[in-house]
Amino acid sequence: LAHFALGYVHRLHGDHQAALDAFNEAIRIDANFARAYAQAANALVFLGRPTEAIPIVEQALQLSPNDPAIGVFLWVKGRAYFALGDYPKAIEALAESTRVRPNLWYVQAWLAAAHALTDQDAKASEALESFNTRFGSQFNLDRITQYYAEEQYKNPTLQTASAEMLKGLRKVGLK
Repeated sequence: LAHFALGYVHRLHGDHQAALDAFNEAIRIDANFARAYAQAANALVFLGRPTEAIPIVEQALQLSPNDPAIGVFLWVKGRAYFALGDYPKAIEALAESTRVRPNLWYVQAWLAAAHALTDQDAKASEALESFNTRFGSQFNLDRITQYYAEEQYKNPTLQTASAEMLKGLRKVGLK
């Protein structure tokens, strides 16, 4: 758990390689630590290696298919596909994530954006309506833009993916 927690500390400081190393050390100590696999996959997305992230998050999903954090596992998978520009697969994972964990604002935002970027206007509007119903009083376009400007997102892969996500949110009409 200490290595797992250290991975989060490194991520918050924008040191994604150190985060990956810490999550991998947690996995080395406990090869069944599904959440460490999911966060190692997330670190790989931050490092610009989303293709490598997908089988690792799949391993997390297989290790603990009923994990309380399964929505986060699916979110990592969805964002990896989003970073690759594979919006249909991103939508599949993000939609499943929102089904099992509807209280995560960022998943719903990325889902609405992915629908918008694939010109699925009705589904994008539906996802935005769900987002606004749950989180609209807390998150608008400016706040989300500020959130993705934080230190941990200042790397080429996440800057590009976040810019596309924001483009999708603007397209669907988030104010």
